[in-house]
Amino acid sequence: MTAVQDHSCLFQSTEEQPEPISAEVKGNLPSWLTGTLIRNGPGRFECGDTSFNHWFDGQGLLHRFHIEDGHVTYSNKFVRSESYADSVKHGPSIHLEFGSFIPPDPCQNIFSRFFSQFWGEELPFDNTPVNVFPMKDKMYATTESNFIFEIDPKTLDTLKKVNLAEEFPGNTTINSATAHPHQTPDGSVINIAVTHGRYSTYNVIQIPPSSGKLDEQPLEGGKVLCSIPPTSGIGYMHSFCLTEKYVILTEFPLMLNVWSVLTHRLFQTGFVDWLYWNANQLVRFHVIDRKQGKRVGIFTAEPFFVFHHINAFEEDGKICLDACCYHDNSIISQLYLHNMRSPIVPGEQKKIDFPDVRRYELPLEDLGDAELDENPLHKGADGLDYTLLYSGMELPQFNYTEKNGKPYKFVYGVGAGNEMIFGKLVKLNVETKEFVTWEEPGDLLRSRYLSKRLMGRKKMMVWCCPL
Repeated sequence: MTAVQDHSCLFQSTEEQPEPISAEVKGNLPSWLTGTLIRNGPGRFECGDTSFNHWFDGQGLLHRFHIEDGHVTYSNKFVRSESYADSVKHGPSIHLEFGSFIPPDPCQNIFSRFFSQFWGEELPFDNTPVNVFPMKDKMYATTESNFIFEIDPKTLDTLKKVNLAEEFPGNTTINSATAHPHQTPDGSVINIAVTHGRYSTYNVIQIPPSSGKLDEQPLEGGKVLCSIPPTSGIGYMHSFCLTEKYVILTEFPLMLNVWSVLTHRLFQTGFVDWLYWNANQLVRFHVIDRKQGKRVGIFTAEPFFVFHHINAFEEDGKICLDACCYHDNSIISQLYLHNMRSPIVPGEQKKIDFPDVRRYELPLEDLGDAELDENPLHKGADGLDYTLLYSGMELPQFNYTEKNGKPYKFVYGVGAGNEMIFGKLVKLNVETKEFVTWEEPGDLLRSRYLSKRLMGRKKMMVWCCPL
């Protein structure tokens, strides 16, 4: 009988390691391999003495791997947000996270607690535990809110907090944005942001590269390329795709319930509780022309959900869009900490779902005036409106620098291993559907990095960082 595997320690709070320490290297690293890899993820799961509920509630912890002369050093440091400071010593404000609502410090008397909960301060939703990205030659930690933090890539110090809602140029208020913005070859950053209100909109925003001015502000020169109304309420989105000519905004039927937002103090709910799945609403691919700054196509597909798009490109008269697709939004509730920390029992149901790698094809001939027409995607003989490339891959990586928005061949990701939730590395050929896998017992794979030095060669080096 196979033993029960308990890896709950991987989803517990960790201590900072601000000073670089030498990492153990098994085998040999090429002498020419030099550089720094920075990653971000949840690292602290308590607010004072109260535990958070969801994996995405964890306070953002930056990880830094530096490679030089065959050696690797490692350090980490928490992003110094107001949310982090309150998690260390909870104060008199409401602490709100993705899946948690923490009332004010219970040490206050009953009357002060009552007034604080319903009329008092609420901490900014500024925890950034998801991603890091470059903008104007600087590095930023981010999530899906309106806050980003400039960080020092050498020391991991938090340098500056940027509020998109207050600092984005023009009259558009940015209430949230996806956690995975794109950087174009000229250094511009493109993202999809949301404006909430009576007339909510999705906004494709662009921030130009650095002008070189010493006093240049982070969002200086930013503009809205295109704004489009939601189909029926704002949908949740974590990422998106772009090609050389188009931005593709994928609108899922995972919707924001405005009433839940307005009553979250009364019912003590977090962001995850404000979402609901509308199984009767189709997915819509909104195609925006990057040069014209307008929507030129809408395509519909059967309902599905995506955290991570992979890539999109134009080829043979169509836009090919690849993504890691779930059947519905069950994955969000499966990432509650009580589930992630529970032992893996061999032979029993998986702890979490893993998505399929699918390709959706959007005909270019149907682009034009998108204000009226919606085009259902063609279904094949199998009754599906997509092509299945692989089953069971998440957290995809590919040769982004050279191939983003262009035809590509390989994507790497993680899958469910024999012992671990994210225990298997997958290499998939998206042209042939051929794949190879690798796993090491006991390793949690969260980072795959493609060495830039090998991008022009036939074989690409993949660096795995088990954490």
